[in-house]
Amino acid sequence: MKILAFDSSNKPLSVAVVVDGKVLAHLESTEKKTHSITILPDIKKALAESNLTIDDIDLIAVAKGPGSYTGVRIAVTVAKTLADTLHKNLVGVSSLELLAANGDKAHILVPLMDARNDNAFAGVYQNSRDKFVSIIGDHHTSMEKLFAALKEYDEDQLEFINATPRLQELIQNQFPNAKIIAAEDSLPDAAKLAKLAESKKPVTDIDDFVPTYLRLTQAEHDWYAKGHKDDGNVSYVEEV
Repeated sequence: MKILAFDSSNKPLSVAVVVDGKVLAHLESTEKKTHSITILPDIKKALAESNLTIDDIDLIAVAKGPGSYTGVRIAVTVAKTLADTLHKNLVGVSSLELLAANGDKAHILVPLMDARNDNAFAGVYQNSRDKFVSIIGDHHTSMEKLFAALKEYDEDQLEFINATPRLQELIQNQFPNAKIIAAEDSLPDAAKLAKLAESKKPVTDIDDFVPTYLRLTQAEHDWYAKGHKDDGNVSYVEEV
């Protein structure tokens, strides 16, 4: 199985080519603002380092969000375009599940993306036979509500992943014995993305595959605030 995997939903752009579990190429860029410019050259470079062409690839794996709205759109759009035009299988993986792959398999894993104002995109995962099982689904939440949902677990088993300094402060106040991996130490890894994609079913309809935002964009929020509604015929996306 030859897999091309890439993620731009978080700060770094990560691209990897993995063949039968072996990483042949792995590129990372932390220049967030240039992802739209560098993603295709990085894919081309990764394929060249692997001595493969895009036609050799069996599966395209992409992190589908949540995360940066622009970043998620960039990777998902490239993945859909390649999969559709080249007739390749496509798998989308939760960006939070990808972060969970940085954690200790023995722990209850809580991947986070700081959504500001003491809110976060969060999920809760547990590793079972080398597969990540979602205990609490990915969602946008206040940290207060997340902490309340986690009270049933032994805090010694909790591991928070991708925590910014502010989130670290909140976590330490609530769960002083929990393990915390800082954001700079838990960057998403496209090689791990490829591994996660191996066990997932490909998308059945590429046209219907969309990013997972989990929260309305400000433009959508304003559109609904003006009294607009999705009526089955006209949605925000269609009108815009």
